[in-house]
Amino acid sequence: MYLPQLNIFIEINEPYHKDENGVLREIDRIRNEEIRNVTHSEPIVIDCDCDIQGIHHRVAEVVSLIKQRISELGENFKPWDDANTLSVEYHRNKGYLKVEDNECLRTTEDVAAVFGTKAKHRGFLRASGAAVPGKKNEIVWWPNTEHRLWDNKLSEDGMFIYEYPKQENKSITPAEHLKQWLSAPEETRITFLRYKDDLGFCFYRFVGVFRLDRDKSIQENKCVWERVSDTYQLSV
Repeated sequence: MYLPQLNIFIEINEPYHKDENGVLREIDRIRNEEIRNVTHSEPIVIDCDCDIQGIHHRVAEVVSLIKQRISELGENFKPWDDANTLSVEYHRNKGYLKVEDNECLRTTEDVAAVFGTKAKHRGFLRASGAAVPGKKNEIVWWPNTEHRLWDNKLSEDGMFIYEYPKQENKSITPAEHLKQWLSAPEETRITFLRYKDDLGFCFYRFVGVFRLDRDKSIQENKCVWERVSDTYQLSV
């Protein structure tokens, strides 16, 4: 079990995990290593290979730790409400988007709906953004970090997105792509990045408002979008 608000990873081990040939132990080790790499959290183990009193005692320790983490967060603790916070209505009623609030939506259709628009399609291909109604040169953008033909990378500090065609993309080169945007009117991109959460589910997370950094783009020879705001006020 993983509690994302508290970054607590709890593992419950039943007796059969202690198999004689060690196969299950090795599987557990590999899995836990992968979870550590994602969550940067050590597993808290509840070992069921003991009497009922021992299990109750360990459960009480874990519950105490959970309460302690919640207390330490104070007003910053946000109860988990997946069904609500992932809905279009929740974001429209809230009236603004903020990076630190970890705003997420399930689909590009939901992202577009928050802005009162719809995602367009180019033939059978889905567009990577949509114009924001009533806003000149503003689009809502949902780049895919795992796109087959395009690289869309968010810098570690969240301040830049590097966008350029991969070598497999024979339709355009990075230089040609950059030239197009350097000659285009300035565009503001309200950006939702496609990513997978700790459980492997795909979501679109608001990462800020971006504009093309022309100097950095020329220096890097690729489109470099700089975050100009971590907040966006909705007008729907």
